[in-house]
Amino acid sequence: MEQLNQSRLFVVALWFIIIFITGYVLAIAQKLLIPLVLAFFLWYLVNMLAVRFGRIRIGNWVPPGWLQYLLSGFLLVLILLLILNIVTGSISALVASASDYQENLMQLINELRDRHRLFAMAIPLDPISEINFEELARSVVADFGSLVASLVLIAIYMFFLFMEQRYMTGKLAAISATDKQSKRLSKLLKEIDHDVQTYLGVKTFVSLLTAVISWGIMWLAGLEFAAFWALLIFVLNFIPNIGSIIATLFPGFMALIQFDTLTPVLIVIFGVGIVQFMVGNILEPDLMGKSLNISPLVIIISLVAWGAMWGVAGMFLSIPITMVAILIMYNFDNTRWIALLLSRDGKLKVETNL
Repeated sequence: MEQLNQSRLFVVALWFIIIFITGYVLAIAQKLLIPLVLAFFLWYLVNMLAVRFGRIRIGNWVPPGWLQYLLSGFLLVLILLLILNIVTGSISALVASASDYQENLMQLINELRDRHRLFAMAIPLDPISEINFEELARSVVADFGSLVASLVLIAIYMFFLFMEQRYMTGKLAAISATDKQSKRLSKLLKEIDHDVQTYLGVKTFVSLLTAVISWGIMWLAGLEFAAFWALLIFVLNFIPNIGSIIATLFPGFMALIQFDTLTPVLIVIFGVGIVQFMVGNILEPDLMGKSLNISPLVIIISLVAWGAMWGVAGMFLSIPITMVAILIMYNFDNTRWIALLLSRDGKLKVETNL
């Protein structure tokens, strides 16, 4: 019994060492790995859109395979160009108006100090007043420029992924020892594909719905750069739990330094906040169902861990990566217990047993 306990302790210690080394390698290699993972994500998205275009029927005519990929690639490029246009235009305007917003913020802080002494004592306002909006905006522009530059590397990765795509099926069949194992592997990949598509589809729909309704509220309130804040809401909603909170705070802070009266500020903050709450806590769980069977604690830990290793990109990718890892671990006897611990209710629906 003592020898068995020592063996289990050794296995647990070994797993901790493996996790630590893996995390360290992922952290130091982030400049190489993040563009590769994003390229893989966009490659998967193009394939997913191509399948959707393949379901189009005009009489007896069905779009051929090359046209499906052409349409999906064109749609993706169109969306990226639209995003770049909104972001570059809004950031340029923000940089130009940074001094005005700085002045409005200083005026707001001085009013708080004069009228609400207790508030000024409870919240340190000096660090807030020392924020240089112009420098902050320029640093955002620099970060955005580096992201655009990395698109070239992402495009190169995507090109080679599409070149490799035609051989993937044959390679998967070659690494399987038997036909039975090949079928099990194929079933696992289909399960992963189904769950990832469900997550991305539902998340995209609810994020888009939240962004459109929020844009309407901000536009009616007269908030500047409403389209940019709506785009930010759409993007940040892909970050679990904290993304929706941050997405509410940004336009709320903008309203605070833009408007002289409290009414439009409250409209923006409470309007966007109510939309986030209704969609995120009622509509999204109903649409997602049990397909995202991951423990909430694991979601938070995954978010923090991937965010610490890869920054904002890691936060976006944390849930798809965790979902795939759980599905893979469940299908191996030695790691199934880990997958069950990471699940919400200790039940997973795949039974491929590789």
